[in-house]
Amino acid sequence: MTQQAPPGQRRVDASMSLLNNLMAHPLDEGYAVAARTRPAQGRPNRSRHRIMLVVAFTVLGFLLAIAASQNYRSAPAADKERKDLIARVEQADTRLNDLRGRQTSLADEVRRLQASGLANSDSGAALQQRLDDLELQTGVVAVTGPGLKVVVDDAKNADNKEGRLLDVDLQQLVNGLWTAGAEAISVNGHRLTSLTAIRGAGSAITVDYSSLTPPYTVLAIGETATLPARFAQSSGGQWVQYLVSNFDVRMTTTTEDSLLVPADATIALRYAKVGGPR
Repeated sequence: MTQQAPPGQRRVDASMSLLNNLMAHPLDEGYAVAARTRPAQGRPNRSRHRIMLVVAFTVLGFLLAIAASQNYRSAPAADKERKDLIARVEQADTRLNDLRGRQTSLADEVRRLQASGLANSDSGAALQQRLDDLELQTGVVAVTGPGLKVVVDDAKNADNKEGRLLDVDLQQLVNGLWTAGAEAISVNGHRLTSLTAIRGAGSAITVDYSSLTPPYTVLAIGETATLPARFAQSSGGQWVQYLVSNFDVRMTTTTEDSLLVPADATIALRYAKVGGPR
């Protein structure tokens, strides 16, 4: 409490009135009023925010429930469509294999008739020999004989990407066999010709646009006395050996007395036409 001075007498601390005022009233009246009114103004805002959050979560939950219900209802239909599509693909593959077998049998019959017609003269026999050589080079006919069997596979650690065989690795291997003197080559039963493509499709390797799975069995018909050593010295053989030594890729090489390299069932006759006046 501030002591009052007697009438007509000046207080001793009159010169310190500003300091006394600050001590008696440390908080400005405007701040005090604002402090008293703030709780009353904040409660409606917080309540409004809570209501909006509840409404938003309710709407979100409702939408998620609708989406889950639609997915649950459409799951049987989607599964049925998937099974139907798989069945159609399998039927198409079966029909394609049947047609290829039919095409092969008809081609063999044509060759027999052709050989019987050309065997009646020396010029016909020479022409037949030339046709046989061309058919062997183009992969039109199956080939049997001694050769080299190479089986390559990914590293045992399937998760290690560096241990997986790529399309370029298979290309190098095949090119090494051609360089070593192979006369006919097949990969997992697919005959390789000048028109065959070895490519990568994701994690799979395609040969002639057919996806293959490891291990890859490569058959190469050729002279067994020289083919293995020449393949090992070729750039393709050294490439695969480097993968074996550094990335644990697996490879086995054996010489065989009799191998069968099938014909290319997808090959089609291509010829040029002489253009005439239009």
